[in-house]
Amino acid sequence: MKRIVGRHAEYKKLESNILQISQEAKTAKKKYEDVIDATVGMLHREEGNVFKYNVVDDVLHSLSDAETYHYAPVRGTKDFTEGVFNWVFGENAEKIRKDFKYSVIPTTGGSGAISNSFYNFNDFNQKVLIPNYYWSPYQNFALEANVDLKTFLMYDDEYKFNVADFKQKAFELAKEQERLCVLLNDPSNNPTGLCMTKADWNEVVATLNEINRMGTPVILIHDIAYIDYQMKESKYSREIFESYLDFDDEILAIVVFSGSKTFSLYGFRVGAQIGLSKSQQVIDNFTRVGDYSVRARFSSVSQPGMNIIGKIFSQPEYRERFSNELNIATSLLKERARVFLEEAKKNDLLILPYCGGFFISVPTKNKNIFKDLVNDHVYVIAMQDIIRIAISSLCISEIPELVRKIKKHI
Repeated sequence: MKRIVGRHAEYKKLESNILQISQEAKTAKKKYEDVIDATVGMLHREEGNVFKYNVVDDVLHSLSDAETYHYAPVRGTKDFTEGVFNWVFGENAEKIRKDFKYSVIPTTGGSGAISNSFYNFNDFNQKVLIPNYYWSPYQNFALEANVDLKTFLMYDDEYKFNVADFKQKAFELAKEQERLCVLLNDPSNNPTGLCMTKADWNEVVATLNEINRMGTPVILIHDIAYIDYQMKESKYSREIFESYLDFDDEILAIVVFSGSKTFSLYGFRVGAQIGLSKSQQVIDNFTRVGDYSVRARFSSVSQPGMNIIGKIFSQPEYRERFSNELNIATSLLKERARVFLEEAKKNDLLILPYCGGFFISVPTKNKNIFKDLVNDHVYVIAMQDIIRIAISSLCISEIPELVRKIKKHI
């Protein structure tokens, strides 16, 4: 048979497709009443339908034809770019503006932002440093960009962020390839629910500064997809950005914003790369290659998605309504987390520390845990030596039975 696929693409095969597993769970649920689907990384109401923000729906239906059907500008609108910047950094926005040069590039979701960052800020065949527990599509983004991943241990012996192993692996990788790109998904890590402390971030910044002073280019990709779903108030979830103020001049930080998670706009595929550096030259290069990749890889982002976000951020009435609805969403998530943690304690089920986000993870030694749970009509995502439970889409009434079945097979 003739070789149709290019040699560089021969390796491509999705081994673990979270979206496919979710579809299998939906199919099973139509056949069996007792199926529990804990796979979906989307926020659902207790009735089982997606958590749709009413203000998002109202703004969507108020858009003009031009705001809906025309191509979106590659660089986005000012309402979108400045609105995203202000929302992401919160009370620290003016400090960041004062200390940094910045550029906001709209992308096809947070995924598009990470994919473009992997491609543009690494040399081929190099490695990106990430924790050993990570969202599996990161691997797809890496291989598509002709790079690979190197992991450090996320947890120390006390299940806190492992600063020591991060430092060791960062220095090793920097010396090995004379370049360092780090990806951290924080706060409310997917899949673990871990939130790094401000002290952890101070250590990360200090380490990256030390490597930068060795003459090594340093890039931090900071995936904040779940920042709005922490178990604490919004202003406190943004305090980690105070650590950024200590960055050395030539370091590039790329903050990844997800419109999918913040606004439940999952199907609209809209997000952003926020490039920060104290060097104008670094930001000019970030913008140059970012604009090019947006045009070359997906042309531009969703026009209606971008305009919904821009209008909500720029108009006080919409923004207030959104903030009120976000409080309802986080309250719902907190209640599910509370019930899950209580049931885990009752059943003596060990879980990884959780401080926010859509997911709770449970360590396991059962290599057949996925099949065993499916046979018991439970669908989760198996990842390395843990299983990821999406509390975002669970009904509270399902949680006790879910915990009992997990304990049975773990």
